[in-house]
Amino acid sequence: MNSPNQIKKNIINWISSGNSIYDYQDSDVMIDELCFLERRNRADLVYANGKLTAFEIKSKADSLIRWESQCSAYLKVFDSVWLCCHNKHALRSLNITPKEVGIIIVDDTKTGLAILREAKKNNKINAFYLLDLLWRSELDELCIENNLKIIRKEKIKEVRTRVSYEIPLDIIRNKVLQKLKYRYGNKTNLMHSSY
Repeated sequence: MNSPNQIKKNIINWISSGNSIYDYQDSDVMIDELCFLERRNRADLVYANGKLTAFEIKSKADSLIRWESQCSAYLKVFDSVWLCCHNKHALRSLNITPKEVGIIIVDDTKTGLAILREAKKNNKINAFYLLDLLWRSELDELCIENNLKIIRKEKIKEVRTRVSYEIPLDIIRNKVLQKLKYRYGNKTNLMHSSY
């Protein structure tokens, strides 16, 4: 039985192999265990290239009990979302997973991955929750770049609320992507880590 870490390694290898749907570049970043949605959720793996793609892993030992609420959270933040689950979860995952979420089936072999359904572009992103991935200094930087006043006495949630209404989602998405790639690209690359 593959552990979640082995499945994660298989996904990373799939993305970077040249045999996946992704055009992996050396500047792309893999982020392990990214907290999001006010730190109440954690994506098992996030792939940052020209967009943010999140992967939730459910091994044979896991259940799908929490998946529907987790999926709802993922869809508030990420450009595309994948559920990577053991083949014992295949039928149930199709029944409870929104159509825009991709499903990858894993088996008990070391490298077995199969796309059951490809992930589609997510149109449910909430700018307020996407901005949660930025630190306060990065939010201020985004304000300066877009000619918005910085109000020091504002709490971070107030800044996020104001910015989410005043700056287009595409600009917010690009800033978040840039900052995450910078922040996590400087750490040991997951491509060469051992699980």
